[in-house]
Amino acid sequence: MEVSESRKMGSDSLTESKVEEICRDCFVSESERIAETGEKFLDYFVKNASADGVLFKTIKEITTDNNIPHQTLSKVLKVLEDKGVIYRRNGIIGLTKKHN
Repeated sequence: MEVSESRKMGSDSLTESKVEEICRDCFVSESERIAETGEKFLDYFVKNASADGVLFKTIKEITTDNNIPHQTLSKVLKVLEDKGVIYRRNGIIGLTKKHN
């Protein structure tokens, strides 16, 4: 499912500098590979999420679209979820209100 232009996140919702800040905060104690994958995922999230900060993609779609191993993406999502950046529910990944 592709998100229409009007539904994509606003430019002020999650900026490039905010993505970098989140990555620094969340992945400082992780390996370089996890940190790079985390930044890649967040860039993908910004481009594909709805204006409400929700990504309607399966893990398989995300790994295929970004050529990321499933295990690596799972680790990234777990770190982001543990740090309160995202939430996962029934096939969606959402940005928490404090980051939206």
